Amino acid sequence: MPTRAQRPRLPEVSESQRQARQAWNQGKTGTSRPAEGAPVVERCSVDGCGSTADQPQPNASMVRVQGPGSTDSARWYCPGRCAAVGRALADLRSIGHGGGAR
Repeated sequence: MPTRAQRPRLPEVSESQRQARQAWNQGKTGTSRPAEGAPVVERCSVDGCGSTADQPQPNASMVRVQGPGSTDSARWYCPGRCAAVGRALADLRSIGHGGGAR
């Protein structure tokens, strides 16, 4: 039996085939946007989130995050998602400084 790459692809000519593809893609059509210019994580709109920890704690609920063995200064983040993103960024920054997983 021929492999999938060897089988010819039949064009979608019927309306039912087009509707089935659109249903499979949850109504999305066209080409997807390039990820090159899109930010991986949207910026937080809370004042003081991501600010360096050499400043006073902006909010009582802010969490101080610093990567293991990192020479970068610690930062204040919102608890939850922002703190998790901050920890991941701190870990990535510390890779070249002798800390973090390799």
